[in-house]
Amino acid sequence: MIRLDIGGHPWVAGGGFDVTKRVIVLGVLVLVMLIPLAMIGDMVTERSERRDQVETEIAGLWGGSQTIGGPVLAVPYITRTESISPDGTAGPAAVKHLVYFLPETLEIHADLKAEPRYRSIYEALVYGTDVIISGRFAAPDFADWGVPAADVQWGEATLSVGLSDLRGIRSLAFTLDDQAVPFTPGLSKTQLFRSGLQGRLPKAGADFAGRPHSFQLRLAVNGTGLLEFLPLGSETKLTIGSNWPHPSFTGAALPADHSIGKDGFSASWAMSYLARSYPPSWRAEDLNFVDQPDGRVGVALVLPGDSYQQTDRIVKYGVLVIGLIFSTIFVAGLLKTTRAHLVQYLLVGSSICVFYLLVLSLSEHIRFVAAYGIASGADVATVALYVWRTVARFTGYVVAAVLALIHGWMYLLLQMEDYVLVAGSLGLFAALATVMYVTRNVDWFRIGQPVEDEQSTA
Repeated sequence: MIRLDIGGHPWVAGGGFDVTKRVIVLGVLVLVMLIPLAMIGDMVTERSERRDQVETEIAGLWGGSQTIGGPVLAVPYITRTESISPDGTAGPAAVKHLVYFLPETLEIHADLKAEPRYRSIYEALVYGTDVIISGRFAAPDFADWGVPAADVQWGEATLSVGLSDLRGIRSLAFTLDDQAVPFTPGLSKTQLFRSGLQGRLPKAGADFAGRPHSFQLRLAVNGTGLLEFLPLGSETKLTIGSNWPHPSFTGAALPADHSIGKDGFSASWAMSYLARSYPPSWRAEDLNFVDQPDGRVGVALVLPGDSYQQTDRIVKYGVLVIGLIFSTIFVAGLLKTTRAHLVQYLLVGSSICVFYLLVLSLSEHIRFVAAYGIASGADVATVALYVWRTVARFTGYVVAAVLALIHGWMYLLLQMEDYVLVAGSLGLFAALATVMYVTRNVDWFRIGQPVEDEQSTA
């Protein structure tokens, strides 16, 4: 006869639990263990948010993620209309408009040097990059808008460069037709970018419209995590090289060519203006650039093995692990006619919960794989020895094997991305099939039978 002790008293049929009731109680115990698992999950989230806060603080001092766009040529012109003054007299009035011209060709080369920075136990990945942007503006043409040459305000024409975080600028030098153009921080309200720099054309006159113009921008800038560029040229070529071996390519297009090795990566893009949502030139009133997908492309520098993300993933499987171990103890008890107290189940479940806490705390100081291995070894040894000593030796051996297998299986799931669902489903199927196989000879109807009935039958 198999019995389950509650409060030190054995229960048999007629006085308490049959097998169905015991399974229900175990299910309730598993649900109770959701409480400490939820608390550990909240702690993982809190530590992750603290890490993000530290990264933001470092970015505020060094420079945040950078998006670079430009240069863009902005040329105003006026149209003349008749207007009526407040006193009722009619007279000519001038209305100013603005036309944007994007480069005809644009070549961007970025050499990115990444390094980790630390504050307390937290780490942020920062970079410094030297960018060379060169290209050519086609001869500015106002024929599409029927603007007379005399109405173009070349003296007010500007060049602008977009940069998402000006705090990261180390140096900037711009030349147009081999002539230096001084830039100042800040953009007028009519410019395309939310933040950046702009400069006046050097001695621009009507002859400026009659020929193409070459330019070169040398920019040294600091940033954190992400570097992106806007493909503003009718033909844009972008090359990014770095000493960091863990890139994640972002934006509207993947690189046409790339190579990744232990010493870093390189990637190149070739893009046409036909693949974006804005033309090479337009009037400000005809198109709102902010509302258009800008087609940015670039790279995010990834810190491999995010311990918080991996810990959060395994905590979500915690209730499944506890359920499998409880089931193992229960099924082993059926096979060897042993019993486990509710308190023993709770202590075993608590030990498994502490395993996740150990992984979280250790992974903040050592590599995740080492933290996971140490915590797994401690958890398997503690649970197995406890069950071996307090329940039964056979049950202790079985629990040790099953728990070690589960921890190994969970680590393999962490390493998978494309096949994690398949692997998880197969693992659960194997666990269920094993339980069904080892209990194939159990007579479930006799488990709750009174002792007297069993003795009379014997």
